[in-house]
Amino acid sequence: MNIHSLKSDINNFHSWYHKLIFLVNRNENLHTTIPLLDEYKKVNVNRVLSENLVSLPKQKYPMYVEDILMQSLEDNEGVYILQHIDILFDPVLQIHPIRLLENLSKTYPLIVEWPGRYVDGQLIYAEFGHPEYFTCQDFDGKVYIK
Repeated sequence: MNIHSLKSDINNFHSWYHKLIFLVNRNENLHTTIPLLDEYKKVNVNRVLSENLVSLPKQKYPMYVEDILMQSLEDNEGVYILQHIDILFDPVLQIHPIRLLENLSKTYPLIVEWPGRYVDGQLIYAEFGHPEYFTCQDFDGKVYIK
């Protein structure tokens, strides 16, 4: 990963339509330990969503996911690191994780710790056959492999 290029991209977020960077770890165990990212607010997506969805009926989850995440991103001038996003792949949410992240990134600069792989231009989560298996090659944003 080129740290200088990453910092440059973060500094140029204001000129991007989708202010979105995916950090992918080769061994799929990503916990950001990049000193340059320490200054940004980290959001544990699993915790935020699970705490706020628990009181809602499951059939209403899809209507609230984006609003709940927006409430945890209060400052559109700040850069956010979204961590532990595994919940976004839960079929009960009935969402497309990348489209959700793209939509949020129109307003909020996001660095997403991708909990999967990046292969041949595709972001992949889980293994084929798994209920949460997800793959997407049509996305806006930049990928950095650590």
